[in-house]
Amino acid sequence: MTDARQTLALWRYDYNNVRPHSLLGNKTPAEARRALELLDGIAPGALATPETDDYESQGLSL
Repeated sequence: MTDARQTLALWRYDYNNVRPHSLLGNKTPAEARRALELLDGIAPGALATPETDDYESQGLSL
């Protein structure tokens, strides 16, 4: 199980921070999110927010 968690964490990092996505204008999801955060005053509500404050990361990490 530990190996699967590590493999998935590395894949998730690569997917969100390394690979550009054509649907996001060839930006990574992290870059696209930062761009939306800069425009937050111009496009309020553009970013999803958790419905509750009790969200936990389930202990997944690299």
